[in-house]
Amino acid sequence: MPHRLRPGTRATLQVRQLMPGEFAWIITLLDPASGNVHSTNYSERRYGSQDEASAAGKVAVMAFLGSDGSNGVELPKESKAQP
Repeated sequence: MPHRLRPGTRATLQVRQLMPGEFAWIITLLDPASGNVHSTNYSERRYGSQDEASAAGKVAVMAFLGSDGSNGVELPKESKAQP
């Protein structure tokens, strides 16, 4: 069961270059009441470009915030295979 987030939870998305040609996203969820970090989440998969990691990170943010109204923090598992 996913952990429920408070209404108004904010997310920040960062894309980091780990090595040349290897990028990953980092999502930080911020609690709306306290302003403190609720959780920090890292992509398991590595991406070949910053744009690819950014697009995947945006999808992950929507999954975390529950764009369908479910508001859960359980993400579908990423494939570990590299493109």
